[in-house]
Amino acid sequence: MKSVNDYIGQELQWVHPHLLKAAYELRADDEPLTRLSYTRAFSSPVHAETADGNWMIARKGMHQTITVLDFDTQAELATVTRGKSGQAALLFLARRRYRWQCTSFWRDAWTWRTREGTPLLHMRRGARVQLEPAVQGLPELALLATVGWYLHKLQEEEATFVAALVPIMG
Repeated sequence: MKSVNDYIGQELQWVHPHLLKAAYELRADDEPLTRLSYTRAFSSPVHAETADGNWMIARKGMHQTITVLDFDTQAELATVTRGKSGQAALLFLARRRYRWQCTSFWRDAWTWRTREGTPLLHMRRGARVQLEPAVQGLPELALLATVGWYLHKLQEEEATFVAALVPIMG
């Protein structure tokens, strides 16, 4: 697998290569850059595999907190705290912090930003990823792209759950 950092300035795409598997890939054309595999159902932990690292991403507690673990050592690397509106903050143990924010009225565009507000990565319609020049050399880039997709899938899952409840509750 090649590094996401090699594709700054190009549009990347999240794809679901095998319809019968709960796995997704971030690709540059046909080149896989990140592979995300659910271990069981969609709400279970996921294994993220990239050229820049392997992680386990899992919900914790009442599902508003997500932990990112090193896949091999199970050491905690970062936590994601989600807000009610879907926005989130990713905080690394080294105190680096990034914000995940909605950037469109229709909630189909989301952006990772630095603490200072500099945009780093945009995800549109849940699958198209555009990297800003500011990500050049950013060691967390692959993880930001992966956690952004994970947050997108959580929002889809939660929206499906709510839609299923509405007819039942009347």
